[in-house]
Amino acid sequence: MTFLSFKNTSFVVALTTCILAAPPAQAADDAKKPVDWNTAVKTLNALTPGQAAEWAALKNPPTESSIDGGWATLDAVTNLTPETAELLVKAERPLSLNGLTELSPELATALAKHAPVKGFGSADLRLNGIKLLTPEAAGALAAHEGKVLLYGLERIESLPLARKLARQWGELRLGLIELSPEIAGELAKHRGNEEDKTRPGVTVRRQDGGASILRLDNIESLSPAAAEALAAHEGVLVLNGLTALPPAVAGSLAKRTGNSKTKRTGTLVLNGLPSLSTEAAEALAAFPGELVLKAVTTLTPETATALSRHKGRLHLTGLTELSPSVQAALNAHPNLLLPRPTGLSADR
Repeated sequence: MTFLSFKNTSFVVALTTCILAAPPAQAADDAKKPVDWNTAVKTLNALTPGQAAEWAALKNPPTESSIDGGWATLDAVTNLTPETAELLVKAERPLSLNGLTELSPELATALAKHAPVKGFGSADLRLNGIKLLTPEAAGALAAHEGKVLLYGLERIESLPLARKLARQWGELRLGLIELSPEIAGELAKHRGNEEDKTRPGVTVRRQDGGASILRLDNIESLSPAAAEALAAHEGVLVLNGLTALPPAVAGSLAKRTGNSKTKRTGTLVLNGLPSLSTEAAEALAAFPGELVLKAVTTLTPETATALSRHKGRLHLTGLTELSPSVQAALNAHPNLLLPRPTGLSADR
């Protein structure tokens, strides 16, 4: 049997390369294949400039509907350069980038160039993965003309960003875990559905003066000064993160007077409070608006008597015990919501 022998190794390497390499025509065809964006938006962690330009040029990009509206979502993206961001924001559509957890001043500046959506009330930029912003990045983002959602943001140190958020249309929800009186004073100016001052020449959005909703569910404690600053808010104030309510803080929150133009007295939601002291109840009773305390499970007769002096609607639908003395005290309240009798036990 005869075996072939190759002494010229360079010839062998060249032959092997020719066999294994993809045909040039096939490689070119692969490069020209359009991106399947229905899959890509769920898997791409980073975008090339070319991909960003292609996405921005799409007439009907993949969208996601949520309680916040419809979004062209790129939530899988965790790494974005300022240069690529500038290409993305050329598209006049709501853009969701919830996968981003950091925002440099340069990237914030690029995203702030996003053109407002022309449709009525449409939100523009969703960044709910951002927890912290430097003052420089926050200041740059404040220049964004449309609405920005920052549900995960834990701190605001930038007055320009606080002012920008307060001018936005719709519910204002933030993940703040602390709140200074200065920032609270700016956020309290939010007028929600009634006004939108983010777009030049546009202020009134609804003729019925729909109430603002300011939702700060992650704040576990407030200083009396911050609470008093929040008292200037005229709509629905949600503070479900509070698990204790010192009388001084309750007294500050009770100073809310509502909107004299629409004759609405506002709503205060404190659904994180499992109990309420008599002193705090006495302070809250001075609040003229709707008071929601759905997490309170029991009341003493003294606390019930204090709450009965409250004049607005009172929600106590979380009560699990209702003694005759507490029931008698609450009967004096003019607009009370209690749980169904089957959910209560009478402590005699």
